[in-house]
Amino acid sequence: MEDKSERRGIQSVEVAFRVLSALQSSRQPLPLKEIAQRSDLTSSATNNYLVSLVRTGLATADDKPGHYRLGPAALRLGMSAVAQLDGFDLVRREVTWLRDATRHNAAMSVWTSDGPVSLFKQDGEIRGAFEMRTGFIGILSTAAGKIFVASLPATDTRRLLQQEARAAGMDAQEFRAEAERELAAQGYVSMERADGSGYASLAAPVRDWSGEVKFALSLVGSRATLEVKPSSATVKALLESSKRATAALGGAAS
Repeated sequence: MEDKSERRGIQSVEVAFRVLSALQSSRQPLPLKEIAQRSDLTSSATNNYLVSLVRTGLATADDKPGHYRLGPAALRLGMSAVAQLDGFDLVRREVTWLRDATRHNAAMSVWTSDGPVSLFKQDGEIRGAFEMRTGFIGILSTAAGKIFVASLPATDTRRLLQQEARAAGMDAQEFRAEAERELAAQGYVSMERADGSGYASLAAPVRDWSGEVKFALSLVGSRATLEVKPSSATVKALLESSKRATAALGGAAS
C-alpha cells in the first residue's frame, strides 16, 4: 500500500513557482539571466518555463527586450487570494491565543470613520477594576486608539483626535508625535491612565499585504499587573501575535 505521507506532486509546477517567485521578488522587470540565477536554473530551462508562463498570462514580456515581469493572470490570482482572506477570523484566533498565553484581557479593534471600534474580546484571568466591552473606544485613552493615530494617515484621524484632545485639554499634535515615535521605536504602544482607575493597555498593529494597518491587537489590564516594558514576556507575546497575524494577511513584519 502506498504511504500517504509521501504524496507525489508535479515537479514542473514546483519549478515554475520558483520562476514566479523570482519575478515577484523584484519591483522591476528582470532579464532572463537574473531570473535564472534567482530560480537556481539554467538560462535555457528558465526560458522554457517563461514561454509557458507567458502563454498562461502568469508572466509577460516587458517592453525592454529580454526582460520579464509578472503578468495579468498573476495579478488576478493575487487579488482573488486577498478577497478570500477572512481577516476577522484570522485575527480573532490571535485574540484567543493572546488571552491564553498572557492570562490578560485581549481584544482586536478596527478603525472606522466614527473612530476605533473594539470588535472582539476575550476576558483573561488577570483583570482590573474595569470591564472590557466591545463597541466604540477612546482614541486618547486606549492603546488601540493610539495605534491608529500612530499608523494611519493624519487625515483619517485628525478630526476625531482633535475633538477628544479639546475635550481632554490635551495637545493633539503632541499626542500624535509621541504615538508615532513610540510605535517606530518599539513596534507597539502602551497606555497607562493617570485618572486613578489603574487602567493599562498595550497594542500592536496588524498589517495587510499593502502595508496598511487593518486591525489593532490589544492586551488590557491594570498598571500593577500588566507589564509594558519591551523586555517583558507580555510584550513579546503581543509582538509575536501581531507578526503572525500580519503574515496571515499577506503583510510583511516591520
